Amino acid sequence: MKTTTYIRCFIDMSMYNNFNEENKAHELWEKIGIMLENKNAMNRVSVFRKIVRLTYQDGSYMAEHMNAFQGLINQTTSLEVPLADEVLALLLLGSLPNSWETLVVTLGTPDQKGNTYPWQE
Repeated sequence: MKTTTYIRCFIDMSMYNNFNEENKAHELWEKIGIMLENKNAMNRVSVFRKIVRLTYQDGSYMAEHMNAFQGLINQTTSLEVPLADEVLALLLLGSLPNSWETLVVTLGTPDQKGNTYPWQE
């Protein structure tokens, strides 16, 4: 009983009613896990907000930025939200600051075949 009371201390009040009948810590913990892992609209919106707000900071390591970006993209995959390669490219280019504008323009300029991005054939 003490364990379930302790766990309830950290539950958001908006979710409290979903868990108030659980008396066993293990069952309470499993129910919380299932609810938080649920692939609902709020989880999807939250991940997309993070992607859109992700911005590379000049002077920081690009590898860290790419890891953060890839982590968010992996979350969209686990939420079963497929993103086309072009959308991924646009999201990544959109996360770069204005000082990277030359690269963004270069990668977004169509080639002689009419492909917008170098990886298109």
